[in-house]
Amino acid sequence: MPAPPQIPPTHPVETPYRHRTRTLLLGSIGIGGLILLALIEPAGQVLFPRCWLNEMTGLRCPGCGGTRAMHALLTLELRRAWKLNPLIVTTIPLGIWWILRGLRGGWTGLWWKDPTTHPMGLAMMGGVLVGFGIGRNLAW
Repeated sequence: MPAPPQIPPTHPVETPYRHRTRTLLLGSIGIGGLILLALIEPAGQVLFPRCWLNEMTGLRCPGCGGTRAMHALLTLELRRAWKLNPLIVTTIPLGIWWILRGLRGGWTGLWWKDPTTHPMGLAMMGGVLVGFGIGRNLAW
């Protein structure tokens, strides 16, 4: 009995090589961005945009000062980074975990389970962002 005819795939086949190429490309862009951020002070630069919410209302959003805080972290000025945006400093471990998860998944095709996509995790992150955004604008 003859074998059934093979149907060609309608989408490009994902190979480990494609995963690795994408991972190396995105990793290189990320490292380049971190090097650029470490070398250039973001305050007053056109390359790093200002917060539109702060410009329009004078209120600081949860991310205000985040770019300057990352610059301070990359130049090992931990106290200055904490003063600029403590939320950025405290979320560094989560960011490192996400990067490692992406590297492992992009390199091997095997992904760690992401607890931040669970509805409770999303609600907690949203609550922290809203609470931090309100708290940093209160006159203490």
